[in-house]
Amino acid sequence: MDRQRKRELRTLNIRAWDGEADVLVISNSLDSSLKKNTAFIKRLRTAISPATLATFLQEIRTLSLHKYLSEIIAACYEGLCRLKSPGEIEAGVEIVSALHQRFGPTEFTEYLAWLLGKGMATPDKTSLKSLAIEVREKEEKERITRQRALLRVITELWLVGVVRTLDDATKPDDATKGAATGKAVELKNRASSTKAGGAAEPFPLEVLKDLLGYDREHANLPLLVIFVKSFSWDILGVKPTGSDGRKTVEEDGATSGQNDVVQVVDEATELNQTLDQQPFTPPDMAERFSKVLKKYFDDVAAHIVRDQKSIQSQARRNAEAYVKSGEVFEDRQANYEKQVKAQERLISNAQVIADAIGAEMPDLKESYDALATSSGSIGLVKTSEYLRTMGEGAGIWTDEDERRFYENLVDLKGKVPPILLEDGRRKKADGEEQVGKKTDAASESSDAAKAAAEAVEDQSMAIANKTIGAQVDALLARLPELTNKDVIDQTAIDFCFLNSKASRNRLVKALTEVPKGRSDLLPSWSRLVATLGRYMPDVPKGLVDYLDAEFRSLQRRKEKDFLGQVRLSNIRYLAELTKFGVVPEHVVFHCLKVSLDDFSRMNIEILCNLIENCGRYLLKNPETAPRMASFLETLQRKKSVQHIGQPERMLIDNAVYYVDPPERPAIEQKERTPMELFIAKLVYSDMTKRNYSKILKQIRRLHWEETEVVSILEKVFSKPGKVKYGNIHLLGILLSAVYRYHPEFVVKVIDNVIESVNLGLEQNDFRFFQRRIAEVKYLGELYNYRMLEHPVIFDTMYKILTFGYGGPPIPGRLNPFDPPDDFFRIRLISTVLETCGMFFNRGAAGKKLDYFLSFFQYYVQTKSSLPMDIEFVVQDIFSLTRPQWKIATSIEEATKALQLAIIQDQKTAGIDRAAEVDDATSGASSDDDNADVDDVEQDGEGDEESASEDDEVEDGDDESANDSDFNDEAIVVTRQEEVVDPEDEADFEREYAKMLAESLESRKFERKPLFDVPLPVRPKNRESSMGAPQDQEPSAPNHKMAFSLLTKKGNRQQTRTVELPSDSTFAIAMKTQQQAEKEEQQRIKNLVLNYDLQQSEDQEGSERATTFYHNRVDRSSKDRGQRVRKLQLSDVDW
Repeated sequence: MDRQRKRELRTLNIRAWDGEADVLVISNSLDSSLKKNTAFIKRLRTAISPATLATFLQEIRTLSLHKYLSEIIAACYEGLCRLKSPGEIEAGVEIVSALHQRFGPTEFTEYLAWLLGKGMATPDKTSLKSLAIEVREKEEKERITRQRALLRVITELWLVGVVRTLDDATKPDDATKGAATGKAVELKNRASSTKAGGAAEPFPLEVLKDLLGYDREHANLPLLVIFVKSFSWDILGVKPTGSDGRKTVEEDGATSGQNDVVQVVDEATELNQTLDQQPFTPPDMAERFSKVLKKYFDDVAAHIVRDQKSIQSQARRNAEAYVKSGEVFEDRQANYEKQVKAQERLISNAQVIADAIGAEMPDLKESYDALATSSGSIGLVKTSEYLRTMGEGAGIWTDEDERRFYENLVDLKGKVPPILLEDGRRKKADGEEQVGKKTDAASESSDAAKAAAEAVEDQSMAIANKTIGAQVDALLARLPELTNKDVIDQTAIDFCFLNSKASRNRLVKALTEVPKGRSDLLPSWSRLVATLGRYMPDVPKGLVDYLDAEFRSLQRRKEKDFLGQVRLSNIRYLAELTKFGVVPEHVVFHCLKVSLDDFSRMNIEILCNLIENCGRYLLKNPETAPRMASFLETLQRKKSVQHIGQPERMLIDNAVYYVDPPERPAIEQKERTPMELFIAKLVYSDMTKRNYSKILKQIRRLHWEETEVVSILEKVFSKPGKVKYGNIHLLGILLSAVYRYHPEFVVKVIDNVIESVNLGLEQNDFRFFQRRIAEVKYLGELYNYRMLEHPVIFDTMYKILTFGYGGPPIPGRLNPFDPPDDFFRIRLISTVLETCGMFFNRGAAGKKLDYFLSFFQYYVQTKSSLPMDIEFVVQDIFSLTRPQWKIATSIEEATKALQLAIIQDQKTAGIDRAAEVDDATSGASSDDDNADVDDVEQDGEGDEESASEDDEVEDGDDESANDSDFNDEAIVVTRQEEVVDPEDEADFEREYAKMLAESLESRKFERKPLFDVPLPVRPKNRESSMGAPQDQEPSAPNHKMAFSLLTKKGNRQQTRTVELPSDSTFAIAMKTQQQAEKEEQQRIKNLVLNYDLQQSEDQEGSERATTFYHNRVDRSSKDRGQRVRKLQLSDVDW
C-alpha cells in the first residue's frame, strides 16, 4: 500500500471517529440475504487476500450486515490472525477500514480493538510453568506466530487511524464464546487522566510495553524486529542502512560498520521532502517509541555478552573432550550447536534494533576469535579472506585462471539499475520477516500455508507481467550452455532484469536439475549462484537447502546402489558452491562428519570426492583450517584401524595427498654418465625393426673390457619394462646375438630377469604390474630365440602360480601374496603362453604344456568369479595353444582334469626315460642353432619373429668374411664354457640328448628350405621313391613294411632299411596316403582326357549345320561315352 493511500484512509477513519455519517458510500438497498451474509462472514474469516479485496469492499457497501455484527467482529479478528504476506495485511487493513467507516467505533472498532489487544497480551507465566516443556514450547511458538501478524496489523491500523489507544477498547459480550481463541487473559487496567485521545499511550506503544517490559529471556525479540523493519521510517523517523552499509558479527567478528549505523532525517531534509515522504508520527511520539526500544536493547546486549561467554566456555570443553576421546559427544555437540544457533539469531535480531535506534553492538571480536581457534568458526566461508599460500606449499588454487574464476565475481551493482537489486533486497526483507524467526519452528510447520499464500501473490504478479514468464523460460534454457566465465556473468545480468520471487524460485528449481552426465556444468552454475547471491540471498539459500536435504535423503537410502551417480553429483555440487563461499561451514563439515561416522564404501567415495574438490579450500582458509586439519587427522586414524579394501585405501590416500601433500624434498634427477645416456638412448628410444642390426654392431663396438660398460649394459638388458612393449622381441634378438661373444654376460642378464620376476611375486605391488608383464614377455622371447630351454619357462610359470601357497593352491586357503580377487598372475601366465606357447606343440614340451594347462585351469577355478576381460584372456590362450580342449567351468571339473593329467604323466614317465637313452644324434643340431643366431646378427631387415624359422635365418649368408671369423670365435667360446663335474656332466648329456630328440620332433613339420644335397648311395635293389613301400609290402612274409631312412654324418649321406609292422599306425597311415595320392592322380588324368575329348568334339561340331544341333549333342554324348569306355588310363604308357 502506498503512502498516499494510507493518508487517505487515515483521513476517512478519523472522520469516522469524529462521528461523521456517510464516510463510506453504501447502496440504497442493502441485501439482507442470509446466504450472502454468511458467505461474507466465512470469507472474512479465511480468505482475506489482495485478490478478494475488491469483492469484500463491494459487499460491505451492498450487504446488510447489522444483524451479524458480532459474528463479523469475531470473524474479522480470526481473519487478521491468519494473515502472512504484506499484500494480505494491506488487504486486511482496507477491509477493516471500510467496516470502521460504515459501522463506526461504537459498534465495531472498539470491540475489535479489545480482541486485538487481548491477542497481543502476554500470557501468565505461572500458567506456563505448570505445563510440560514440550507443551510450553509449542504454546510459545503458536503465540509468536499469531502475534507476528497481529503486531503488523495493529500498527498498520493505528497508522491509518482505525485504532488509537487501549482506552478505546470495549469488551464484547460474547468474547468468551469463541471470538478470541487465546487463553482467558484479562487486559491490564490503565487509568487515563485525561479525555480519550489525550495523553494516553498509542495502541502499538502499549502493546510493545506489555511485550517487552517483562521479557527477561527476550523471546519477543523477533516481534520487535518485525516492527522495526516494517515501521522504522513511518514511526521512528529513521532510515536504517542496507545490509551493504554495515558488517555483521558473522562476517568479521566486530560490529563496527563502514557507514553510520542510522541516518536520522534532520529538519532541513524534512523541509525538502514532500508530504508523502514524511513519517506518520511527530518527533515526540517517535522519541517515546525509541525510549522503549533502547531500554529493551540494553537488556538484549547484556544477554548477548552473557551467552557469548557461555558458548566460549562450552567450546573449550568440547575441544578438550575432542582431544581426549577423538570425538565430541553427541549431547555436548547438540547443546553447543543449539546455543550457537540461538546466539546467532539473537545477534542478528539485535543488530536490526541497533540500526534503528543508533546504538552500538557489543564488541565480540575476541570472543569469536577464541571460538575459531577452539572449535572452528560458524558462518559462511568468506571469499575475501583467502590465504593463498601457506609456507612453500601449494595454495588454494592450482593456477591464476582458477583463482580468477572463483574469486573475481562480477558486481551486479555496477551492471544493472539499483532498483532491480533493491527489489531483490526487499524480497529478502520479506523473507527474513518470516522471521528473524528462523528461530521458530512454527514457521516450519506453516510452510505449506505460506507457500500457498505466496503462490497467490506470484500468480497475480504473473498476470500483470505476461511476457516475463517467456523470458525466464528462454534464460533457463540457456543454462546448459554456460561454459565460460563471460557467458555466466552475462546470464546473471540478464536475470536481474527478470528479478521476482517467482523467477528466483524457478531459477533455483532449474539449478537443482543437473542434466545427467553434465558434471562440467557444476562450476559454471555455482558461479552463477554466487554472483546472484550477493543481492538475492534466497537463490543460494534455496539451492543449498535443497542439496543438504538431498544429501540427508541419500544417506537414509544407503542400500540403493543405483543412486551412486546422484550421490557423486550432489557432493560435487556442494563442493563447488563451497569454493565460492556459498555453503555455510557447518553444512560442509556435517557432510564430512556423516560420511566419516558411517565408514562404508559409498561414504568413502563421497568423502574423497568432497575432499578432492574443496578440501584444499577448507584447509588453506584460515577460518576453516583448524577444523579441516583435525578432520584429516581423524580420517587417517580411522583408515589405519578399520578393515577396508585396497581400492578404498588408495582413494583416501590420493584425496589426502592432493589436499595436504607430505613434506618431503623434491625428487632429484639422478646424475647419469654420458655412456649411460648413450646406451639407454640406443636401446630404449632409437631401436626399431629396421635399425636393430646397426644398434647391435654399435653395442659390440663398446669397450667390453671395462667393468663400468658391462654393468651399464647389464642394467639396460635386464629392464625390459623400459623398452616399448612392441620392441621387447628386438631386445631378445640383441641378447641372443651378444651371446656368441659374451656368454657370461647373457647368463647374468637372464638371472637378473628371473630374479626380478621372483621379486615381483614377493612384493605384489600394483605399481610394478606393467614392469612384470614386460619381464615375462622378455623371458618368452628369449625362449623363442633359444637363449632358454623350456624347463626354465615351465619352472617360472609354476613358480608364478604356486608362490606363497607352499604347494598347489587350494580353494579357501588365503594367500597374502595372491588374494582370491587378484587375477594378475593369470595375466602373467597368459603373457608367457601368448609369447612362446605355440612352440610347445609336440614332444616333451608338448606333454609338459598339456600337464601345465591342466594345472593352470585348476588354478583359475580356485579364484573368485573372473572379470570378463580375464575370462576372455584365458579363452584366447587355450584357443592359441590347445584349441581342441574343453575348458573346465567348475572347480570339480578342473580337479578331475588335473588328476587325469597327473596319472597320464606318471604313465609316460618311463617311456620318456627310454627315449632319452635310445636317442643318439650328432651335435649337428647344436651347430645349426649357433649358425641361426649368427644369421640373426647379420640379417638387418627380416628376422623379427623367431630364430626357429630356418627360411628367415638363411637371409644373412651374404655378409662379409669378418662375421664368419666371429662365428668361429663364438664356437670356441661356447665350448670353453662347459666346465662341470662328472656327475653333472652325465646328467647334462642325458638331458641334452633328450632335448635334441624333442627339437627334431618339434621341427619335423616346419617349412623346409630347398633340399639341395647330393643323392645318397642306394642299395642294389633300388626301388622307386613312390613304389618302395608298396613293393615291399607283399614280399614281407612277416607282415612288415620296409622303409628307407636317410642319415647324414659329416658330408656323407647314407640310407638304411627300417622295417615296421604293417599294422602299425605309421604303416597304415602311409598306405592310406599312397592310396589317396593314387586316386588323386587317377582323377586328374581322367579330367585331362575328358578335356581333350570335349575339345575335339567341339571342333567337329562347328562344321555341322545348326539345324541338327540337338541331334549332334545327343550323338556326341553317346560317342563320347563310348570313347571314354574304350580308352582306359591303364592303356596309356605314362
